[in-house]
Amino acid sequence: MYADLDFKHPEVIKNIYDWADWFVQTTGIAGFRLDAIKHIDSFFMGNFIRDMKLKYGDDFYVFGEFWNGDEQSNNDYLENTDYRFDLVDVRLHQNLFEASQEMEAYDLRTIFDQTLVKNCPDSAVTFVDNHDTQRGQALESTIAEWFKPAAYALILLRQTGLPCIFYGDYYGISGEFAQENFKKEIDQLLQLRQTAVYGQEEDYFDDPNCIAWTCLGDDEHPTALTILISNADAASKRLFVGEKWANHIFTDALENNQTEVTIDVQGYGVFPVNEKSVSAWMPNH
Repeated sequence: MYADLDFKHPEVIKNIYDWADWFVQTTGIAGFRLDAIKHIDSFFMGNFIRDMKLKYGDDFYVFGEFWNGDEQSNNDYLENTDYRFDLVDVRLHQNLFEASQEMEAYDLRTIFDQTLVKNCPDSAVTFVDNHDTQRGQALESTIAEWFKPAAYALILLRQTGLPCIFYGDYYGISGEFAQENFKKEIDQLLQLRQTAVYGQEEDYFDDPNCIAWTCLGDDEHPTALTILISNADAASKRLFVGEKWANHIFTDALENNQTEVTIDVQGYGVFPVNEKSVSAWMPNH
């Protein structure tokens, strides 16, 4: 990054600590988002975050942009910093980008392969796109529009990882590299996350072009949710949601499929998904 700082020099260390204290106390922030940390000494960074948390409490949240999709490099960095802060899941973004480009040729069963959210779920900050990956930027790798709702379902409707929403996806982007907004779709997914992404989670990653998972709820959230994603033709899966839902009707909360699914006495339903689409099925109360 063209900044030659010696993070082992005591004056450099003191200056950074002094600046951090001033910034926290002046602004009242409750954490840091650290940029380009692969260019910063990991030993210093681990100690720095340790000391910040000792001073400002364990709830002082820190995550870093370690822009490297290599599985081992991410695991090593977390280990070297004693897992004191989280990392953005670059490999997941790369997988989502490849899936959006390759369409039906991409094997959806591998969407979480080599990702932080799979290997170190408590240390993963998941995202679909950001200011670096949008069109026109140096790291341009924008998830294609047809796959973006499914990509957000893959981070918002799962219990692992800490998901982030890109401003440009929510509000849209104008100008030379314009992009439509996905506010409606993201709002629907956020509502589902708040109300239904609880309890036992079961994956049905058994087809290269159609994957599904279920969240079966808990005592405080007595509901059930099934999510299906297709990157090819329309498809369906027989999924278990629980005997207590026998004879109940499930509908697609994302409004992409108008079918009504009736749960059988064994607690199973046959849930469809449209071509190159995503659906999230819930009881129609």
